[in-house]
Amino acid sequence: MTISDIEKNLRGQEKKFPPVESWNPELCVGQEFFINREGEWFYNQSPVKNKRLINLFSTVLRKDANEYFLVTPVEKVPVKVEFAPYKIIDFNISANEVKLITNLNYEFVLNEINSTRLIQYKKTFIPLVNVRKNIEGFFNRNTYYKLVDFALEKKFIKNKHLYIPSNNENHIIGKIA
Repeated sequence: MTISDIEKNLRGQEKKFPPVESWNPELCVGQEFFINREGEWFYNQSPVKNKRLINLFSTVLRKDANEYFLVTPVEKVPVKVEFAPYKIIDFNISANEVKLITNLNYEFVLNEINSTRLIQYKKTFIPLVNVRKNIEGFFNRNTYYKLVDFALEKKFIKNKHLYIPSNNENHIIGKIA
């Protein structure tokens, strides 16, 4: 199994997100995909630089329990993920909603399903957001600081938590000391 094999197995899957939850192929081990803390993709310890290919792979990601996989109709390949596969690189705020923009050619709105949670990492709290179907994303540093500034300016603080309102939900992005 190689990257080109996976790409070949995905031909004909023109939909934005193929029905990976309905595919149950054999587990294919021996190859290693890894997504690091910066959202960079690696295959057998070599960086994957083809952005189009990474975007394609992101459409066939599936999370089973606490593990990520690339799933095609004929194989299921484990993906090790340091934080989350998606990196939130920008946002737009309108009257009642916040739209988040990812590094993987996907945008979504914060709502009841696509919400945030805080995880503890090295004595600090980092917000993760549910991007789609149990697959999470993390905020890049610039986007995170802009959201924090916005929340502080608007005084979006409740119970020592900083939040961003969207679709009548408060989405936690940090803790206030």
